[in-house]
Amino acid sequence: MKRKMPFLFVLLLFSFCLLIPQIAQASVNRRVNARSAILLDMGNGSVLFEQNADYLIAPASLTKILTLYMVFEAIEQGRVSLTDKVVVSRRAASAGGSRMGLKAGERVPMEEIIKGMAVVSGNDACVAAAEHISGSVERFVGKMNVKARELGMTGSHFMTPNGLPADGQVTTARDIARLSVAYIHRFPEALAIHSMQSYAYGRRSHHNANRLLGKCPGVDGLKTGFVCSSGYNISATARRSNTRILAVVLGAHNPWVRCSEAARLIEVGFRETGGPYNDLKTIAFTKAAKRRTASAGGTRHAGGVQRARAKGAGKHSSMAASGRTKLSASKKLALNDKKKINNADKKSKAKNANTPWRLASVKNKPAGVVSGKKSAGVKHAAATAKTDRNNKVKSAKYNREQAKTAAKKKNNKAVPHARGLKKGANG
Repeated sequence: MKRKMPFLFVLLLFSFCLLIPQIAQASVNRRVNARSAILLDMGNGSVLFEQNADYLIAPASLTKILTLYMVFEAIEQGRVSLTDKVVVSRRAASAGGSRMGLKAGERVPMEEIIKGMAVVSGNDACVAAAEHISGSVERFVGKMNVKARELGMTGSHFMTPNGLPADGQVTTARDIARLSVAYIHRFPEALAIHSMQSYAYGRRSHHNANRLLGKCPGVDGLKTGFVCSSGYNISATARRSNTRILAVVLGAHNPWVRCSEAARLIEVGFRETGGPYNDLKTIAFTKAAKRRTASAGGTRHAGGVQRARAKGAGKHSSMAASGRTKLSASKKLALNDKKKINNADKKSKAKNANTPWRLASVKNKPAGVVSGKKSAGVKHAAATAKTDRNNKVKSAKYNREQAKTAAKKKNNKAVPHARGLKKGANG
């Protein structure tokens, strides 16, 4: 029994050692929210985590890491220099997608072209550099594929120097990690350019698409990319103390997820290598944290709104209560105002009683007078008075005629032959 105890102890210790990689991957919550991913310790090249690392996907602008590798190698070999004037062709000036703003016929220093590729992700800058180094884009792309094989990128093939969509252009997360490690080890000075958060060329200012810069501690590169066929890609590196971590995330749904997942991998990498790290629960890039913050903020906001509404309701209710107590006072004020108006009307009527209506002001004119003319009622009264006078005149004339007729009849009765004389005169 005593002999079996050491054997069991050794067996348990061996089993625990076998579980260490699984524990490391479990700390990433088993899956990254992207098509593929890989996490490396650049100190010894060990793989700390991988997910579909050999999945074929379009590299997008991560292609520019290889283009920059070729440019820095040409500078190192003395074939070109940072002060070379790169002549911008029409093909370079007409490149689509993200651009640094080159114009055909310009002569731009190679140093500015490099910044345009690394910070702005300028597709026009890549074409200009390829033509300057190799004479044509096609010859430069051929050299890119040769270099990719030398670096061990067995699953990659490139068709353009800038990563614009092209049939047959593919890579993997493992290959991008190999390229990034080789690039940083050979040209560490390039990180001074990749860590620039913005770059201005001419009148245009551009921001680096790598949103981890200045937000995730220690991040000083490297490159982002996007095309519709792949989604959002990133190769991110960070250094803390003497430890450097590289995280590659390919095929994220949006740029925010791309950065949040890369930041999460970086923190896991530092924790697994013994470097300084932040608790995953406190990373500002995690989507769950942002949702919790938003929901909490919404709750606080809702509570604030409710309190404000309750306060407003209490205010309105208190106003209503005070209004009920002051209702009689308001009625008294209204009655006083009404009395004042009635008194003013009486004074106005008394003043206008002896004032000709044509001289009265607008406020003091009688109700039947408007704008210096008699109203319809005044006109009607004048017409009625005139009619009455006419009727009186007619009645007086009628009475006189009646009196004359009566007198003639009386005379006729007194003179019997008068009717006969009149008849003869008419004949």
